[in-house]
Amino acid sequence: MIVHLNGWPGAGKKTIGEALSMLLGARFIHNHLLHDVAIVCAGFGNDDRWELYEIVRSAAYKVLARHPSSEIIVMTNALCNDSPREESAWKHVVELAITRNVPLVPVVLSADENVRRLQSPERVGKKMTDPAELTQWFGRYSIQRPGVPELIVVDVPSKPLTRSWTG
Repeated sequence: MIVHLNGWPGAGKKTIGEALSMLLGARFIHNHLLHDVAIVCAGFGNDDRWELYEIVRSAAYKVLARHPSSEIIVMTNALCNDSPREESAWKHVVELAITRNVPLVPVVLSADENVRRLQSPERVGKKMTDPAELTQWFGRYSIQRPGVPELIVVDVPSKPLTRSWTG
């Protein structure tokens, strides 16, 4: 199975993905594992970043495709509609599930607290931190919500999530 967590920056994808992976005994693939290589090497504003990201993503997915179908993968992303690059990214996730012959469960994280969360100290230097930039995204894009019966939409609480499990 592949669980794909999609949501705006600051929605809690990494926090929820880590907790869910731990509960499921799953491999966790946070989108920044792939994006950060391209950003560090090419620079955030450089168009070469996207070429490098595609190479890194393609190599990572090729390896993931060879993992046994019994292995659960939890992935994160921030995919919007009306962006050919991001629509292509979703197709690659679908192709990975098909290649592995596993169910794909898309989960959209909906959070009203995104702007506040962007400003948390652990985001500095690695992720979007400018509330004005995110607000512009809200006006231009909508988050992808695949039109499939398996889609789960989760309203993320405004209070920080706590981790309380045993294992």
